Amino acid sequence: MAKHASMIIEGDSMAPTYSAGDWLMGRWAKYKLTGFNRIKVGDVIVIERDEQPGIFYVKRISETRASGGHMPTIFVLSDNEAGTDSRTWGWLPITAVRAKIQFRMKRGK
Repeated sequence: MAKHASMIIEGDSMAPTYSAGDWLMGRWAKYKLTGFNRIKVGDVIVIERDEQPGIFYVKRISETRASGGHMPTIFVLSDNEAGTDSRTWGWLPITAVRAKIQFRMKRGK
């Protein structure tokens, strides 16, 4: 079952779209590339990498890939070129997606 939760941006990897201190609302659920709970290129999502459990990143989906019989994968980028993203990590399994950002609730200072 999906739930909504707020989060606060730390760092500038998503600047200028989101800046440190911005409060975002995300919809936490299991996501797919088709049907209900769909994510697509351009969506801003929250990911948690297997290599860093408990650490969440806000990134934008740049590419998706689904090949017959294999788990779909996503390529995510920071809006700020200096941010860490799939250019360092590589393709991520769709199971790394924890939430889809719905909107900014409050702009940070």
